[in-house]
Order: sequence, then structure tokens, then C-alpha cells
Amino acid sequence: MMRIPFAAGRAERKQRTPRTLRSRLILGFCLVTIPLLVVVLSNNLYATRVVHSQVAESNQNLLTVYMNDMDKALEEIENYLYKTAEQDQNVSSLSQYPKDGLEYYLAANETVNDLFLNRNYYGAADVLFAYSAEHGELFVAPQQEVAYERKRAIQEKLNALMMEKRDDSLFFTGWNVAEMADGDYGLVRAVDTGARSMVGAWVDLSRLMQPLKLLTDNGGGAALLATDEGATLSPVDEGLKEDLERLALRSAAEQGGAGAAYNIVRLDQRYLLVSKHSASVGLNLILLLPEKKVLEGLPYFRLLTYWVPALAAIMLVLYLIFLQRWIASPISRLIRGMRRIRSGDLTARLEDNKLVEFIAINETFNGMAQQIEHLKIDIYEEQIRTQKAELKHLQAQIHPHFFMNSLNIVYHLAQIRSFDIIQSLAMHLVRYFRYATRTQVSSLTMKEEMDHIQDYLSIQKYRFPEALDYDIRVDPGLETVVLPPLTVQPLVENAMVHGFAYLSGTPYRISIRVYAPPGEPNAPIRIEVSDNGKGFAAGKAEELAEMVHRIEPGDRHVGLWNVVRRCRLFYKDNVRMLFENGEPRGAKVTLIVPVAAAGKGEESA
Repeated sequence: MMRIPFAAGRAERKQRTPRTLRSRLILGFCLVTIPLLVVVLSNNLYATRVVHSQVAESNQNLLTVYMNDMDKALEEIENYLYKTAEQDQNVSSLSQYPKDGLEYYLAANETVNDLFLNRNYYGAADVLFAYSAEHGELFVAPQQEVAYERKRAIQEKLNALMMEKRDDSLFFTGWNVAEMADGDYGLVRAVDTGARSMVGAWVDLSRLMQPLKLLTDNGGGAALLATDEGATLSPVDEGLKEDLERLALRSAAEQGGAGAAYNIVRLDQRYLLVSKHSASVGLNLILLLPEKKVLEGLPYFRLLTYWVPALAAIMLVLYLIFLQRWIASPISRLIRGMRRIRSGDLTARLEDNKLVEFIAINETFNGMAQQIEHLKIDIYEEQIRTQKAELKHLQAQIHPHFFMNSLNIVYHLAQIRSFDIIQSLAMHLVRYFRYATRTQVSSLTMKEEMDHIQDYLSIQKYRFPEALDYDIRVDPGLETVVLPPLTVQPLVENAMVHGFAYLSGTPYRISIRVYAPPGEPNAPIRIEVSDNGKGFAAGKAEELAEMVHRIEPGDRHVGLWNVVRRCRLFYKDNVRMLFENGEPRGAKVTLIVPVAAAGKGEESA
């Protein structure tokens, strides 16, 4: 067996290992800076924890004092309510006398006077109240600073609660959270006297939290109350409220309050969370302080520690920047340009470079990209874009015509001076113009188009109540056929404008029928609009048939030409419009569209 000398094997391993100047510089940079960064980060982490603990302890003491005061106030109110329920005969007798008797009046009057007198001693209660379950009557005594609208809202909520909870014994065992119609919350405590009457108090949580709100407004934090289940009861920003709901606020508060002075939570930013649980009611007082605000008071000398590894490696960094600028960056730009070309962006170009090698590469790349861009001409896509632009233009031409006709109808109907008719007409006009102005919709169903025609003819029916009649029939299975918007409406409008006639008590009648010839698979769909009016003059039907199938519109009957043109762009197939006189009188216009393409349009929005 042949033995390889140790020195020769070592030289062979050196030749196999790829070594570059850049890799060696990065390795040296890491060996110098990583230990320094570990020391710096450890120091910063320790300092951050110290600041967190100090700030959390200070705010925890604040919350404890505030929560104790709040619990004390609630306990005093509760003691007052128990005392009143046991000793005040006026409250107990509210349900013992007839409502229209003198005794009831005197008892109610004395009760209200006592409530107004005692409200001055219990400022935490926004409203003191008494309730007679026998008569369903509520007596309230609000604080002077409670606005009238707020008083009415609280009174309505208390009335609803007393009616709902008067037979619920659990409701009278402690403080309960109640939600107002405007989204605010309050605490309700009601004590049953045992004589079908109650005495209670309402505490507005927003006013209760006002002092703490003032402390956090300028700091960007939030002070709030939350139930034991984690529901937020204080008004906060919508974005912060959604983040709190995702956070599972109850578990975050428990982690911060049990065995730890604080907890760090991540919402829209990092917050220091401090909480305190109430001894009187199942609520948690939570304080959220932005971590940036907490840490901005750290000594500035901590920033100097970041300069230690930076100064040690500044020469290496400068050299790496040099390599990055003159070699790595041009190569990266070349790769990005190639990826853009591959993704279809033929406008990608490389910037000029001062190195001869990269100048040749950039010129070659830019020349190839320019040639590909000039050769990339897709005629079919260009035609599609042109047709879509034309379709939007033709559709937009219809709206002024609709608007002027509608104003004329409103003018004539206003002369009737009937409010019921005007109100009904207004609803039809709302639906009509909402449909007519949906220019962003490229297609809709036959049912939607017929509903629009129903609104239009209903408006005309108000104008000519005795002189106009109509009927709309769509064969089963054709309601879901799609077509361009405002396809049938111009045909009906032309029948109203040019064919209207009222002779010898016979009303002018417009019939609209949508059908496909039976027994013929894939037969075209026919949309037929007929009337019993004047009919076409001699030669007029042939003139209209020739005009609507022209490539360019003439000076007249642009609406009918638009219908044919838009249908051809939509169905991408032959579309015909026929004109003929009816029997024994009147006119009939038939629009024929291909059934094979009828289901290929875009769904209406």
C-alpha cells in the first residue's frame, strides 16, 4: 500500500479548499466583532430589564392605588345600597301601593329626594336609581355633570335591564357589566329589597377611567379595563382593539400579573403591560406603555458601546464596501436585469459603469434587450385593448341620453303633485340610474336587464297612466344569459319616443319577449320589442336596418348603432337587428344574438 507523506497530504487539502479574499475578510470581521457584539448585547439586555422592572414597579404601584380607590368607592356604594334596601321604607313600599294612590306618590317623591341627596356623597356613581317591579317605573338621580342625552341613554338601558333581569336572582348578587347602545360600558349594581322593588347605582366606566386616560394620552400608551374573559371595555383605537383581541388579553394580563411585575406584548409595536385585578368586580385594570417611550430615558453612554466593534472593523468594512460597489453590485444589477427580461419586462436596462469589462457587458445586454422589445409586437393583444377602449367609449355615450329623458319624465310627474307617486317614482329612478351608471360592468344577466326595463317602463307608466301598457316575457332558462349592459333599453326607449300613439281609448302597448326558436339546438336568441303604435314609414325599416350594420355611425339613430356595435364586440360574432311593421299596426324590432357565445361574457359585478 502506497503511503502519502503528511506534508504532501496537507498541501493537497489546501489546493482543494476554495479561498477568496472576500471570504477571508468576512471571517476576520466576524472573529473580531461577534465577541464584542455579544458583550454589548448582553449589557443592553441587562439595562433594558432593569428599566422595565423599575417602570413596571412604579406603574404597578400606581394601578394598585387607583384600583384600591376604585374598589373602595364601589364598596361604599354597595354598602349604601344594602343599607337603603334594608332601612328605607319608601323604597320598599314602591310596589305595595297602587300607582295612582297618594301613598305611592309620597313614597316615590321621598325616594327621589333621598337619591338626589345621597348622590353628592357617592361621586363615583353617575346615577343612583330605584325601580318598582310591580309598576315597571324607574326613578333616577344623575350627577350634575351627566349630560341630559347621557342621562336618557342610561335610563333607557336601566329600564331594559330591570325588565329583563327582575326575575334573575344572580343579577342582584354583585356588580354587572352593561353595554350602552353607543358602545360604552358601565357597571350596574342593583339590590332587591324583597318587596318587588330595587335600589341600585350606575357607574360609567369611561368617566371612571378618565384620570388614567389623561396620564397615557401624551405617552402614546393606553389604560383600559378588561373583563376576566379578556373582553376590552374601554374605548381604544380600532387597530389597537383588533390587536388586543388577537392577543388573548386575559392570558397576557395573567402572565404579567402572576409571579411577574410586567409582561412584554407585541401589538402594532412592543408594549409593556402592567395589570391589576379588582377585588370588588371581575375586572382587570391594564396599563399599556410603548417600550420605545419607556426606554428613551436610558443613559446615552450605552450608545458608545456600539462603536467598539465598529472602530475595530472599520477598515475591513470600507474594503468590503469597495468590493461591493465595484464588483458585487454590477453583477447583482446584471442578474436583476436578466430576471426582469425573463418575467416579460423588456424595459430593463443596465446603468453605465466605469470599468471596461462591465462597459462591454452592459452595452451587449442593453442592445439585446432593445432588439427584443422592438420585436415583441403582439397584434392580437393590441386589438383586444382597442376593442375594450371602444366598448367603454360607446357605453359612456348612452348615459347623457338616459339622463335627459329621465329629467323630462320627472318634470311631467312633478305636475301631478302626488307624494305617493313621487316617492314610488324616486325609487324607480334610483334603481334606474344606479344601473345606468355602472360603466365598470362589462356584462350582466338577462334578468338584470329586464328588471332595468321594468323600472324604465314603470317611470313612463306614471307619466301616461291611462295611455301606456306593457308586458315582459322571458322564456325559462334564458334569465341567466349574459349580455352587455343597456342593450334592450335603447330599443324600448325608441319605441316610447317614436312610436307612441293613443287612439280611441286603446292604450299604447309595448311587448318585450326573449325567446329561442324551439326544436333548434344552438339557435340564436331573439330579443323582440313590439308595439301597437305608429309603425315605420314607408322605406324607414330598410333604412334603419342598413344604418345599424354600418362600420361607422351616421348622424342619427346612434343609440341603435351603439347596441349592434357593442354586441358585436361582446359576442365576437355576427349580430343582427331586424325592423318591420306589426299586424295590424305598430312596429317590431328584433335583436338576434348568437346563443353559442351567450355564456362567455364576464359576470356582472
